[in-house]
Amino acid sequence: MKNNRLFILATLLGLFFVACEDDDDQPVLPGVGVSITKDTFGEGAGTISVSFTTTETFVSDVVLTYNVSGTATEGEDYETLPGNFVLPAGENRATQSLVIIDDIEVEQTEEIVVTLTAVDGESDFIASNNAVTIAITDNDSFPFENGILVLHEGNFFGGNASVSFVNEDLTKVTNGIFNEVNDETLGDTAQSMAFNGDLAYIVVNNSQTIEVVNRYTFESVGTVESGLLSPRYIAFAEGKGYVTNWGDGSNPDDDYVAVINLETNVVESTISVPDGPEWIVADGNTLYVCHLGRERPNNIVSVIDAITNTTTNPITVGDRPNSMYLIDGSLWVLSGGNPSWIPSQFPDLQETPGQLDRINTTTNTVEATFEFTQTEHPDFLSADGNSLYYLLDSNVFKMDVSDTSLPTSAEIIGISFYDMTVNEGRLYGVDAKDFTSEGSLEVYDLSANSLIQSLEVSIIPGAVYFNKSFEF
Repeated sequence: MKNNRLFILATLLGLFFVACEDDDDQPVLPGVGVSITKDTFGEGAGTISVSFTTTETFVSDVVLTYNVSGTATEGEDYETLPGNFVLPAGENRATQSLVIIDDIEVEQTEEIVVTLTAVDGESDFIASNNAVTIAITDNDSFPFENGILVLHEGNFFGGNASVSFVNEDLTKVTNGIFNEVNDETLGDTAQSMAFNGDLAYIVVNNSQTIEVVNRYTFESVGTVESGLLSPRYIAFAEGKGYVTNWGDGSNPDDDYVAVINLETNVVESTISVPDGPEWIVADGNTLYVCHLGRERPNNIVSVIDAITNTTTNPITVGDRPNSMYLIDGSLWVLSGGNPSWIPSQFPDLQETPGQLDRINTTTNTVEATFEFTQTEHPDFLSADGNSLYYLLDSNVFKMDVSDTSLPTSAEIIGISFYDMTVNEGRLYGVDAKDFTSEGSLEVYDLSANSLIQSLEVSIIPGAVYFNKSFEF
């Protein structure tokens, strides 16, 4: 190697002085560098060639030493490399074959970094381009990503709750995916579902459980089996899960929010709240719970500090709040009002109108109220951008968040939804039909307010959720 080094040093110095005579700029001395044809390859690319090149040849063979690093795993994502090989005398290029392993796992894009560390044990002739980073993109997909999940209550005491998957182009429905994947039933009366990272938490009301699954494969990863009593909805804050519970139906004073350790799926504490906690949403470390009421109608939104797990002063809204959405620092709460049958059950109460309230989440005060007429009882508040949608008397209404009054005309009329939501310019409504046979999913284009698809699903569909592309 000593002779090689002297040979190349003489050559480089000659180039250096010639360059200095012709150009005032400092020349870049040649050396051994590393290159690839492109920097991103698919997992199925097979063999990739990593080139080691030099502008001046060696008079005898030299050993090139390199290391391999990055987020990809040796032996799993690519075949093991030797770490060194010979650049023959008189040659200015040698290649190392990198074999990519095409597995069946769904993975994020991973990187392989190949770095030249020595030329015959020395670093004298390593060029500035001494490393390459190769991105490997995955070619696998999860069975239930990029589509719609329809949650089915099933019949109360029937034990036939289920989840259906509808593909993104609305052409195929796969029913009972939890049962099929896990070879067991979901339980009795699926109330709601929420996502936390790559996990879905399915609240199964009459089974007093929460099933935790991978949202893209629906493989079970755990169950919250105790500490729940008539659970309703779940939200996440400060690394914990918060679940509203109605408690014992005969006791209006035992309702609570269960705090779940997401590592162990164990209820580690409870927060006592007023009667009938229903929807719950998280805004940073603050949780808002609307109280529909159970024994008697309620009209408040509880505020919970997720750092201390304590409640502050509740916010008064309309009677029987049933749904709410956070939009740009405002919490919109839709209340159905007391229905016409209320006096027959509670003689001291009267039918009351629905109400829409906008709450400032900085001050936790109501800053705007929109009142419906005495006999109007809206439901299913949803939001798409700055537009609010709700159902009233089988008609869908739209309202912009900047509007100063309720809309007077409907967008879509004459529908029968058990629940509905909007997303990216479409309305998704579920129809439970007669509550014993298969229900349906109805999809409307909101730019034209027209029905674009109707799909048969399973028994008593109760909610729709959107399973976006896999994110790490």
